[in-house]
Amino acid sequence: MAEKLTLKKLSGELEQLRTQMQELEARLERNFEARLENALAAAKPATPAAATATTPAGIDTEQRQRLITEEAYLIAERRGFQGGDPAQDWAEAERQVDYKLMHPSDPGQPATDSPKPRKARAVKKPGTGKKTAAKTARSVKP
Repeated sequence: MAEKLTLKKLSGELEQLRTQMQELEARLERNFEARLENALAAAKPATPAAATATTPAGIDTEQRQRLITEEAYLIAERRGFQGGDPAQDWAEAERQVDYKLMHPSDPGQPATDSPKPRKARAVKKPGTGKKTAAKTARSVKP
């Protein structure tokens, strides 16, 4: 009988700990979202005209900001929302989004202004040209 009471007590304590953990996770997520919104507000352009400008990749600034917001959230999520700095997450997200916009991997992505890759040229070995072959043929007598 004493064993059942102990297991019942431990089960109750475990449930309390789960509830506390869920509350902490919810509070942490709200805190992160508030910081992310503050960082977003600080990073927004001062003029409304700039908000509809297009980037070199062909998307407008609002779309770019949305992509950065999502990427910053994913960076923090991969970290488990533990530690880190929302401003650093934002800066890293900007770098990643800008890189993706300027270097699309699939054909459906916006075009870039990057130069086309050069074709590799074959390197000739010395003494393999037509003149060398003719000299060799003349110098070898049967």
